[in-house]
Amino acid sequence: MTSLRSLLQMSFRMHDLFCDWLGHYYFQVKRGLLIVAHLSLFGFFFPDLRHQFGELSGNLLIAILFLSPLSKIFRVRLLQQLMGLRREMGILFGYLASVHGIGYLTDPLMTPYFLEQVNSVVLGWWERPLLFGFLAFTLTLPLLFTSNNLANRLLGGRNWKWLNRTVYVMALFAVIHRFLINGLSIQALIEMIILVTAYIFAKILAWRNFLSPLVRINGWIASEYQRFRHPSQDASSPVIPA
Repeated sequence: MTSLRSLLQMSFRMHDLFCDWLGHYYFQVKRGLLIVAHLSLFGFFFPDLRHQFGELSGNLLIAILFLSPLSKIFRVRLLQQLMGLRREMGILFGYLASVHGIGYLTDPLMTPYFLEQVNSVVLGWWERPLLFGFLAFTLTLPLLFTSNNLANRLLGGRNWKWLNRTVYVMALFAVIHRFLINGLSIQALIEMIILVTAYIFAKILAWRNFLSPLVRINGWIASEYQRFRHPSQDASSPVIPA
């Protein structure tokens, strides 16, 4: 119990240090993300890296999508702070995806494969990874172009929110593209199902946390964190919930 508490206190200390730093330089971090996003457009000059840009954009998209439900499930200060950076992370994702998508769409060597997947009536859905990638990229563009306050005002809050809900369709197409690009396999299919299922499960838990053990563990960690922040208020020894 003592070692566990020591580990928790070390985690709390690192968490608070990072959160304090992030809070102090919050606007600088926002600007930094936008600068990195704009600099990523130089990737157009390095076509050999377009695949890596696609991998980065996919990983960032997954992180952005999971951030919202996880912040509601665990209500950790760091996750709440990161929620305020979603727009900048979304712009970075959009730029990375643009370098990846436009790089392949403008490659003459890829044109025959893409046209085959668009026009063929013989190919199954699992044989059209480029088509799913194109659909995901197409849905990314309106999200990227409207990720600013001006677009929010012009569209109106309700229309802007409806437009941003297309991110789920875009993400599904992106996931299918990512796991099929190297050919359909049992491993790719299992990984795709696990990822989609995990996200749906996280959204359900964010709406209503029905897992009693998780609720108790969250409560215990919260009480330990309060003890860490205010050690003089409670000298009793908490017990890990069963």
